[in-house]
Formats: sequence, structure tokens, C-alpha cells
Amino acid sequence: MLRNSKGWLVAALVGLNVAVIGAIAWLLRTPTPDAPAPTPAMTAQQAPTGVDWSGRFSEDADDDPLCADCNVLMIALDIFRPDHLPCMGYPVNTAPNICEMASHGTLLENFIVHAYQTPVSQMSLFTGRYPSSSGFVSFASQLSPSVPYLPESLKAAGYKTVAMGSSFEVMTDMSNSASKRRSFTREGLNPGLSFGRGFDRFIFTGNRNLPTDAIPWIAQNSDERFFLWMILGTLHWPYGGQVDPAERDRFDPPSYSGPFASGRMSRLGFDELSHIYKGQLYGDTPEDARPLDAADDAFINARYDVGLWDVDRFIGELMDAIPPEVLQNTLIILHGVHGEDLGEHGYYGHYDVFDTEVRMAMVVLNPRHRVEGARIEAQVEGVDLAPTLLELLDLPPLPGTDGSSFVDVLRQGEGDPERITYFQRIPLWEDIFRHKNKMPQAFIDQVGALLDREVVGDTGLRTLRWKLLHREAREVERQVSWWTYLSGQPVERPEWELYDLQADPDEQHNVIGQHAEVAAELQAKLIAWETSLFAAPPREAP
Repeated sequence: MLRNSKGWLVAALVGLNVAVIGAIAWLLRTPTPDAPAPTPAMTAQQAPTGVDWSGRFSEDADDDPLCADCNVLMIALDIFRPDHLPCMGYPVNTAPNICEMASHGTLLENFIVHAYQTPVSQMSLFTGRYPSSSGFVSFASQLSPSVPYLPESLKAAGYKTVAMGSSFEVMTDMSNSASKRRSFTREGLNPGLSFGRGFDRFIFTGNRNLPTDAIPWIAQNSDERFFLWMILGTLHWPYGGQVDPAERDRFDPPSYSGPFASGRMSRLGFDELSHIYKGQLYGDTPEDARPLDAADDAFINARYDVGLWDVDRFIGELMDAIPPEVLQNTLIILHGVHGEDLGEHGYYGHYDVFDTEVRMAMVVLNPRHRVEGARIEAQVEGVDLAPTLLELLDLPPLPGTDGSSFVDVLRQGEGDPERITYFQRIPLWEDIFRHKNKMPQAFIDQVGALLDREVVGDTGLRTLRWKLLHREAREVERQVSWWTYLSGQPVERPEWELYDLQADPDEQHNVIGQHAEVAAELQAKLIAWETSLFAAPPREAP
């Protein structure tokens, strides 16, 4: 069997390269005639970038992190697992370049994001507001014009603002039928309409590819202040799908011959991963299932790891190509948007708010801040990012944010060890994937009426030791769960879950019964946060 509670899912979206995968019409891909080819991977053993880090500091660099008039390069990684970095203790050399960056700057080990789906989480980073506070709570949401937005602030300050990305979840109209095959059947799934605000150029570089156009762009635009936001969807399933086939097996377990070794099952896309649950690979009915084992789990993880390796290779090339004079005036921030469960809780994908999905990391390279190899364990939140960036640039803050700047944390090299972070599991996974092309009609009919009423979800909080989840949507989830439809197993959750992250970092054992005093204290804090968050009238489904 897989690790306890191993098995399935995916919560992300579409597509793959026709040239690499073949011309098979799969449920989850949105092929296009001009789809870009996979970015070639290095054929030699990967080595860290050749950047001359000794020259990355500006002449006036000191112990103050303020970086007025600096360029900004923000690299956002979708479905990022920072615990799969070698500098975070992972035994596989997946990301030498990211780790080299961290060794020459500051690594924030606990950057906690507020949602497990790309547009909802990323919007919190750009508004400084929790999902229900900004009103952006689903793929169908649109950000109100009254909500201040980070790219607009940077544009107003005179920055050239450019977005390049391969995460269609934030870059495109997902229900647009311009492609040969529509991936989602609902109209109005157009997050890109909100994310494009404030950008001079908003460029979708291709589905899940590597935005290589950023390399020449930086060199060609070094004569004016820029904010370049790169959001990479390349890690998304199909795991390793964009990697050169000659390199794709570099981390595979030796002599693997399981069901994913060849044929269409080797694709590890939505069709495959969404049918894995708790150690079983399901077919069209609950009775049509076969068990998976640890070797299958290792293979799936290896394909995620090689995707990370390929993304890291590109980041190394990007860093190496930045001219020295630009590097000395560019604030670089690399972070995760949300994570990915790789079997720890019975599925493969992003479906919940366990640490696999909300605990990210962030690397900061500041040319004015003479610091190298700093590691900060204290938590910071996604809603802190916009306030922090604007303070670093000596620009006015965004009005009405829920977060606060962590510039002092960067300055001092440490933060508040008692900091509490908050997040939402909103919407439920089924809310978006019921609209996925070719989902079973019986499932769509079963869940539609409930999910059309309003956007529902769970909440949670995290300290360095404890994780508390409030399953407010448990009754709805019990009735709409994809896992129940797939496996026939009812999904029953208690109202409250408490995890001891020190003793149980994989969050396998709910210990709320053994720690009543801790639970009561944290429940009071979470309920107070919920009260402030939901003070507005009930949210209706967009």
C-alpha cells in the first residue's frame, strides 16, 4: 500500500504539449495548434548557475533592506513543495539553483498562503487581503474596482509593469472557446480579467511552459524601472510533462514497472491522478479499482521532482542572464503560490489546506541589503507580501490590507515565533471541477444544486507548532465529494481537527481530544478571526 492515506487527486487545470504527449484527446488537456514545445532540459548533470554573486550588491548596500527605486522581479511557483528542496532537507538534488539563491539572500521557511487554488491564493498576495475580505473566493470571482491592487500601485509609481506566465488559471479566460477543445464548460471563468489590472503587458506564454521570453526582456528593458511578475504553472500535472523525454526518468525509482511506467497512464495528468484515492486506482465505478503500492508513490513523486528540477534549471538560466548592473538594482522575490499533496493525505493534487498545500517558502535577494544565507523560521503570511514590497520600495501602502509588512523581520533576521497565520479552504475543489470538460454527468447532476447556492469552505490557523482546522463546509462536502462518487467511501470529517506539527508534520493524527486546553485557546482565536472575516453579508455564488 501507499504511505498511510495515499492516493489521489489533482486540483489544478489543463493541458499539455501536443508534440510530447501525442494527439490523444484527454479530458484534461487543452491542446492548441501552436502549443510551445517542451523547454529542453540540460543533458549534463545539473550544476548551480554561474552567477557572480559577489557582485550582486549595489555600492551602497548595508544592513537596511529598503530598496527605493529598485526593479522588482517576482517569480511565483504554482504547486510548489518547498520541502522538496535540498536546502530544506530533501535528499534529492532537485533545485540547486533555488538553493544557491537562498544561500546568497534570505530564506523565509514558513511563508503561509491563504488558499489552495491558484487564483484565490495569488489574489491575496496582490491585494494584501484574505480571500473573503477581498471577495475573490473562486475561479468565477472578479476583483471589485474598489479593492486596491499591487500592480496598479506600482504602475502609478512609474514602474513598467509586465506579467509573463504559464498558469492559465490567472492569465486567461478559462471558458474561452478559442482553442480546439474547451477545458471548462462554464462561461464566466475569467480570472485573467482581474489579474491583468495595472499591467502594461499581460502575456500568457503558453500552457504550463517556461516563460523563456523573460530572459531577453530583462536585458532589453534595463534602462527603466520595471516590475516583472513571472508565474510558472510548469510544475502542474502532468508531472514532468514539460521535461525533455531524455531527462524525464532521471529520478525514477530503479526498475519501476508499475501501472504508470508506460502507455497513457504514464502521463500522470488529471485523468490519472484524479482517480487515485487512498491507495487505490479507480476506474469508472467503485468496484473497478486496483491497489497501488509504495513503488507507485515513489514513481509519482519522482515525476514531480523532475518537473521541479527543470523549473530550477530555467531559474538558473534566468539568473545567469541578468546583466550585473541590473542584478545590482533588482529586488528578486521567489515564492510559492500554493502547494501540492503528493500522496500524504490520500490524493495527488491540491484539494485541502494541509501544510503540503499552504506552507510555502520565499527567497528574497535584495541588492541593497548586505545579507547572505539568512534563514527565518518565524511565520509570515501571504497578505504580508504587498505591504512588505511597497515598504521596501519606499512607496505608499495599499489601503485596507489585512497583512502587515515584514521589513523588520528581514532587517533583524528573525520574526515573532508566536505569530499566528490564517487561511481558507475556499471554494471546495468540486466547485470548479464540476465544470471540467467530460466530468461524469451523474456527478455534475448530483452536486450542482448544492454548489450553486453559495461559495462555501473551511478555515484554519497555524502556529509553528499547532494547526487547527474548522470544517465548516463538512456537511456540503459530504454530499458533493468527488472521492465519495469515485470510491463509494463516505467522506466524514469532524468539525475540528488539531495537529501537532512537531510530532506529526504530515498531519496524520487529529489530537484535539488529547490537547483540550490548546484547542480551546486556538478555537477562540479562529472564531474571532472568522467573525471579523464574515462580518459582511453572506456571499452568493458568482
